[in-house]
This record gives sequence, C-alpha cells and structure tokens, in this order.
Amino acid sequence: MAGIREVQRKSGSAWEIRWTDGGRDCQTTVATFKEAEKEKHRIEDELAQGRSTLWRVEKRTVTQVVESCIAAAVVELKPRTIEGQRSILKNHITPAFGQRRIGSLRARDIEKWIAKLAKNVAPGTVRTIYNVLNKAMKYAIRHEWLVVNPCTGISLPKDNSEIVDERHFLSAAQVATLASALEAKEQWFGLLVRMAAFTGLRAGELAALRVGDVNLFRGEVQVRRTVRRAKGGEWLYTSPKSKKSVRDVPLPPSLARELRAWLEAHPHREQPGAALWPGSRNTGKGGAVDWTRTFDVNNFCKRYFRPLLRSGVAGLPAALRWHDLRHSYASIMAMVPTVTVYEISKWMGHSSISVTEKVYIHLFRQDYSDKMSAFDAFLSGPVTGGGSVTALRGVVGGS
Repeated sequence: MAGIREVQRKSGSAWEIRWTDGGRDCQTTVATFKEAEKEKHRIEDELAQGRSTLWRVEKRTVTQVVESCIAAAVVELKPRTIEGQRSILKNHITPAFGQRRIGSLRARDIEKWIAKLAKNVAPGTVRTIYNVLNKAMKYAIRHEWLVVNPCTGISLPKDNSEIVDERHFLSAAQVATLASALEAKEQWFGLLVRMAAFTGLRAGELAALRVGDVNLFRGEVQVRRTVRRAKGGEWLYTSPKSKKSVRDVPLPPSLARELRAWLEAHPHREQPGAALWPGSRNTGKGGAVDWTRTFDVNNFCKRYFRPLLRSGVAGLPAALRWHDLRHSYASIMAMVPTVTVYEISKWMGHSSISVTEKVYIHLFRQDYSDKMSAFDAFLSGPVTGGGSVTALRGVVGGS
C-alpha cells in the first residue's frame, strides 16, 4: 500500500506519496492532492501486478540518460557517429525533453515530438533523431531506470522520396570528358577522377590511400582506412564505414598503368606508408603541392571540380557531386555482362548485397529473351503421353 501526506515547501504545500518496493522505501512528490491520489493508485496497481516502481523515483533527466548512453557507446562507435549523436541531443532532444525526468516521458509526448520534427526535417532525418532517443530509452531499461520504453510502437514518417532522382550517373565517355577538362588545371587531376569513377571508392577512402595500398602485382587497390576533417580542423583517420568496406578493389588495366606511372614519379615511392596523393599548402587558388599534408577532397571540389561544372562542360550535369563518381562506377559496372551484382556490392564495400540492390536495382536490367524462347519451344513441343501442349489445352479448356 502507498500513503499520502502533505508537506510544506518554500513555494507552498506539496503532496508526498510513500511506499515500499522490494524492501526499499520509496517516495515521490507532486503539486496537488488530486495528482497524489492518481499517482498512489498507479503505484498500487503496479505493485499488485508484481512490477517494480523504482523508476518513479529515478532523478535522472532525459538529457543525462542520453549522455550516459552516448558515453557508453564510445568504445564501439566511430568518432563521427558519436559527434552526430551529440549534435542530435543538443539540437533536438534537449530542447524538447532535456530537463524532464526519464520516468515522466509518455508515448504521447514522443508522438507529438515526432509530428513536430516531421514538419521541419526529412523523413530519414526524423528516423535518425528518433533512433538516438529510442536507444537511450533501452539503455535506461537495462539499468533499471525505466520500466517501459515510451518510444516503442511509435509511427514514423515514411520516406517516399526517389533516391535515384538525386543522383547522377556518368557514362565512361562523360568520365573521360570530366577528367580531360580537369587535366587542363593539373595533369594528375585526371587520374584522380578516373580513380574515383573506376574503383568506386568513397571520398574519404580515396583521400586516405597510401603508396602501399596500390598492389600492381595483383592489379588491385586495398581499402584499409578512411579520413575526414574534424570540426577543429584536425584530420581523423579511422577504419572504413563497415567491416565489408575493408576490401580489395580490382583495377582496370588502363588505370593500373596510369597508377604505375604515377608511383614511378612519386617522391616517396619507397615508403609504403606515404600518402598516395599530395595536399595543398593553402586553400587559395594556386596553392602549392605539399606532400606532408592530407589531400582534401572538399577543398579540391571547391577550387576546381564545382567551378568547372558551373562553366558548362559539354554533356556534364551542373549539379554533379563528387560522390556521383561512385554512383557512376556502379552504373558502368552494371553494363558489363560478366560482372554480377554480388561483385559490385563487394567492390563497393556495401554492408550487404541488399543495399546494392536497393540503391542500384534500376541499373540491372535482365535479359530474359533466351528463357522466353525456351518457354515458347516448350509450349509448342510434345508433352508426356503424346500430343502437344496446344492439343492438351484444347481438351482441358475446351478451346
């Protein structure tokens, strides 16, 4: 049983509910007697059902729980993911629920929050934000700070956008046009473009390549790391996006020949750990090559790639992004008859073949003409017991 008593606070009277749960004395305070009676009945119902009520006295706020959950995930998640989750906490979760106690959240609160988010951000972003809170609620349950997850069963907005419409797929001829135009700026820029379009490496993977990652004996490039610039300007080298992203990508012979010539002229060719591409000494136009700096794809796009596209290079989409060279790799590979979707998925480093099919399924057109010809031959051929399929159809169907 639970009891109610009036207590005095600086702001006036309040009502305290006291009860015992598993030998532990518990109490919580509410503002009015009516609220106290409701809370008393809820507590007694939960105790009668054999459920713990300790979460009702949990003092942690939503922000504190999400922070604890993120801190616990540091050992398994990449810095960029942790950074993104902290940004979501600061910009979306704390403004909505920050100072509320973890046990006060209800499904209706989450539903209203999701509905408000859906008006301002894309469906995919809503899901990403929701996942951070949902994970924190599960974390709270594991630590016995919460009994029921208020995020369970919440309806999320469906993403009806067509990803394909936002992407550009260059043909091999268009890749050649782009590479030639950039070679007018610097000769090795053409190799850089062909490397991106004919290996499908992500921007960070391409920038992080070392001399020793190019295996000309086996004709492949080995993807072992990725790099990105942190907020403070520091370059962070980490493992690739997923386990499947650690991979060996075969090189077309023409590209392998270019890389051989590039390595022969490389000032640090005898050092396997040296950067494959040079950086720049400054961010202004005409910046000198500096082999001690990391190659910055974003800076390259800002100084050369995007201005070139804005100038109206023949046949190239003005909205082309650097990442579209990766999409172009999938498109070009899909047109090679002997290359399978499994191989494309493996070379692109997708976490599963279903990811490849979901994003690029429109590229894989199946030719069923041989199968349909065989089926046609079957229809006009003999069947077991004599006669033909046509005759059999006449007996069974009357026509």
